Amino acid sequence: MNYILPAAMALSLAPCLSAGAAPARASQPGPLRVGIAAADITPEGPAWLRGYAGRNTPSDGVSQKLLAQCVLFDNGQTRVALVALDLCILSHRQLIKLRRAAEAAGIPQQHLMVNVSHTHWAPGLETEANLEYEALFTERTQPLFAAAVADLKPALLDYAVGISVVGINRRQLKPDGTYRGGPEPRKPIDMDVPVLRVLDAQGRARAVIFGYACHPTTGAGRMMNIVHSDYPGYARDWIGTAYPGAEPIFLQGCGGDVKTRVVRPGVPGVRDGRGEFHWVILGERDAKAMMGYEMGRAVLAAGIIPPPPVPTDRPLEPEAALATPVPLGGIVEAVSLPSKTDPAQKGPMLWLMGAWRIGDLYFSGSQGEILSAIGRHIKARMPDVRVWTCGYTHWGGGYFADAASYPEGGYEVNNSSFGPQAEGILVDNAVRYVRELQTNPIHTAPIPRCSP
Repeated sequence: MNYILPAAMALSLAPCLSAGAAPARASQPGPLRVGIAAADITPEGPAWLRGYAGRNTPSDGVSQKLLAQCVLFDNGQTRVALVALDLCILSHRQLIKLRRAAEAAGIPQQHLMVNVSHTHWAPGLETEANLEYEALFTERTQPLFAAAVADLKPALLDYAVGISVVGINRRQLKPDGTYRGGPEPRKPIDMDVPVLRVLDAQGRARAVIFGYACHPTTGAGRMMNIVHSDYPGYARDWIGTAYPGAEPIFLQGCGGDVKTRVVRPGVPGVRDGRGEFHWVILGERDAKAMMGYEMGRAVLAAGIIPPPPVPTDRPLEPEAALATPVPLGGIVEAVSLPSKTDPAQKGPMLWLMGAWRIGDLYFSGSQGEILSAIGRHIKARMPDVRVWTCGYTHWGGGYFADAASYPEGGYEVNNSSFGPQAEGILVDNAVRYVRELQTNPIHTAPIPRCSP
């Protein structure tokens, strides 16, 4: 096995810390331990679901459990945590609560990444109608970090990138080049399926972290008011069957203009853009499972792909990997962006962006529904670096369109608060964060408060 991201904490370096204990920190990074924790955040009764404006009744059943999952990395010098949530959007107040809980577990604010799957069949957190669910969410998620600390164990990390065509661009154009909406196979998407496996010293998987850039909005119909996680949940089921005992964890990419490739032929002269994304032959539940299982197969296939070479890497045997120092860190900023109506003026809402380093792998994350071209542009700017791009990170924020989409117009552009110049600022900052983390990974300054 090719351990491209060797990681394990030598047991003699630091004992397992109890929750809330202030960890003694070394001046230099050492080998890592990894802790994994998960919580069930499924509503226990009816709740108002977020994602479709047409709903006029609360949920009336559960098809899949919703999960909150945390992976904690500790190298004796600092800690980084990745949190994945089965939500459409995380509220600002819950982001603040998660940061405080993370800090209590020794994780600096800037070293916390929170990503939502963007499933359209989970309760909203920003409505007074869901106060009971909000209380449940707080109760279930606050102990995650302490539980991950208690689970810290020596580990090896293995990274690879597969491909999938589960998604399809949804910005179909008219003959004049303007937006019409509907499946658009001629437009590119981000087909990458990054996979990070957390392994024990014997090579057994403890967690399989995977990502993709695609809306979890496979159909609606009779399941409109049923709680579920859509294709990411079915993908987790598939992966969990292949890796018994491991925790499959999904991170949403930059898929603001991508839907699942479950389509039906259009009727000449009749437009039903949303309907054309509905299932063919299969029932809705089967269509969702089909998309999820196809994603799961892409993740499993990535596990047999040799990782792309990086000039500074040397494959290590497990014994050497268990003693190899691995740097950790993160940086988060609140960025001011030009408004759509007056590009010379900065927008009223600060935009949260960040990057996180796990050895030689870098996660780039931004709040909002980032269109797929932007994620691809970030990676193209850094061909020498392993970069995993994520949207839907931190909390809400709406659509963030790439500059090339503005002349086309349409849904995502109309619902973006910023002008086309914003893409360059976002991409430039993403590159700057990764380059900064290459030389100075640890950042502990408080993050400026963003208005919700």
